[in-house]
Amino acid sequence: MPLDHPAHAAHALPLLFSCLFLLRGAEVFAGSAKTLTRFHDPVVISTPALPGALGTSTAGIALYRVRNGHLEAMPYQFDARDRAGNLDVATPRDFVLDDNDELVFMAKDTGDQADGATLGSAAGLAIEISDPLDGGRGWAYLLPATAATVASPPAAYVRFDPDRGRATSEFYEIDYANGRNFLTGLRVAPAAGGNGENLLRQTRMLGQPTFSLLFGDVRLSFTERNSIVQVDGIKNGWVRSVRRVQLSVDLGPLFPDLPTGTAYTLHYFSSFSTPTQMSVPWMALKALRDFRFENVIEFSHAAAPQRYWDAANRGGTALTSDSVEEIETNRDHDWWAVSGASGSLLQVFILPQEWTAWGVTRGAVVQRPHAPDGSLAREFAGAGFTLRDMIRLQHSGSYQLLQSTTILPGRYQPGDEDQVLAMFHAPLQVRVQALETGAAHQCDASAGVWSAP
Repeated sequence: MPLDHPAHAAHALPLLFSCLFLLRGAEVFAGSAKTLTRFHDPVVISTPALPGALGTSTAGIALYRVRNGHLEAMPYQFDARDRAGNLDVATPRDFVLDDNDELVFMAKDTGDQADGATLGSAAGLAIEISDPLDGGRGWAYLLPATAATVASPPAAYVRFDPDRGRATSEFYEIDYANGRNFLTGLRVAPAAGGNGENLLRQTRMLGQPTFSLLFGDVRLSFTERNSIVQVDGIKNGWVRSVRRVQLSVDLGPLFPDLPTGTAYTLHYFSSFSTPTQMSVPWMALKALRDFRFENVIEFSHAAAPQRYWDAANRGGTALTSDSVEEIETNRDHDWWAVSGASGSLLQVFILPQEWTAWGVTRGAVVQRPHAPDGSLAREFAGAGFTLRDMIRLQHSGSYQLLQSTTILPGRYQPGDEDQVLAMFHAPLQVRVQALETGAAHQCDASAGVWSAP
């Protein structure tokens, strides 16, 4: 079953539910206007949090919202998970729900609260989404599907083309390297303030572990090109597209299985995330003496963003060759942003809670093309994270990491990170009520932002 925590995530940015079933009055019929303003958040609700959903065919139900006093269909999808909690990318769109599956929709698509006249005698579920930061609320209703809804399904927010290795939404288009787990293209659409040019040269990774063996220290090195990907499958839904791969990094014959795991990339209309379950073998951990790791986006010369910000450098710095602005690279932080005519993006990197407790930290990697400061000089402008103090890892085992990229709708302004970070640090709250005469089944939810496979 999925494991959730507000500070961690791994493969769906979903919500954690701790359900309490109570008898309540029919307050769901009061009717209130939507005040929820969260823009980027997906809402992922596990089937046990949906009273009466177990054993139901998804073909017979749909999700609705209230706008201008009328019910209307809204984008949603059901995704299946197997008994191990892994997203099942092979399941068709319609299937019978069991206790591992989940409902997915965007918080921005919720509507007003329905009154009695709008719902009539409809039987189903009322889903209330609330923002713990400002109290904003929005509602959605899971009801029997109408013939019109079945005949006119919603347009998909994002589509993954497996033949081209490309994900496309209204906000962005990204390209994956063939057989590898790095990007070779990122275009921000005019709808999100970009110009459609490819701002990405490629994503780059560098890992250099040093091991103490019987015959002395051995330093290995791997890059993004050492990542071996076996695509398990692709699922295109109305709200998100899921790419699931088996990932391994080839370190040679001494440590052929370091590290391995299942990697998902979940593509939403304004963001894409790669939550990864990483295996750290006991033998490798005991022999580890040092470990350098960087993950960087390198930008193309023609479309490189002009400026960089992060939590340790809120004033920002120019990503130009003539910049002499100082930048703090050692302070731990969990986000950075870049902005320019080609578009604006914000990246978040969340570590396992155990790692941070043991003293593992993140630092900044900031590259200026041919910068006068030798420590920042590279051929291409770039930005990313580095891991520090990895030798502080205390236990072998499986760990969940999350890297998420959000396309900002327009040029970055200081404070734009707040709503993106809220997905991880102040997740939405959810309450589900069964629409019944005179009473309602209630499920109160505390929302986390990721679940581990």
